[in-house]
Amino acid sequence: MLNKKNKKSAGITKKIIGERIYLRPLKISDASRRYCRWLNDEEVNRYLETKSATIAGLKKYIAKKIASPNCFFVGIFDKKKKKHIGNIKLEPIDWERKGTEYGIVIGEKNYWGKGFGEEATRLIIDYAFNQLGLNEMYLGVIPQNKNAVELYKRLGFKTTGVKKDAFYYKGKTFDHIRMVLIKK
Repeated sequence: MLNKKNKKSAGITKKIIGERIYLRPLKISDASRRYCRWLNDEEVNRYLETKSATIAGLKKYIAKKIASPNCFFVGIFDKKKKKHIGNIKLEPIDWERKGTEYGIVIGEKNYWGKGFGEEATRLIIDYAFNQLGLNEMYLGVIPQNKNAVELYKRLGFKTTGVKKDAFYYKGKTFDHIRMVLIKK
């Protein structure tokens, strides 16, 4: 378990290995055209706060996340192809309360609906609870992201509230579901 004095980017230095994927800390060199393309794709970013990106902006963003002791930021990589397919972020990490906000994106659309997001989420839950010493993860999701809502429920996340008309995007308002997963 990590403590406040020995966490750099929440302490991860090696890969977290799953069946089909691995997670590893993002490096500035991961700010690629492919990564940038995800964030500029309306279908990929429709449930994200980020709606556009540049490579220079991504490099700054990654450097900032690497430097933050309250952020755990990793890429999701296909094991066979060694291909960057998405990201996971735990931020901010509240080391005193032992809780964090969770976010994920699978940017490569040909990996959607095939269980890669579930595998990555299971890996990060295990790491957050058993290596980082956290006790809860929370997230926000809009109801229209039905696959994500169902995944989170299947993994044990519980709804803690719904904020009506919390987001405005392309002329529409969307509710915001808050969910939490407590370590057992």
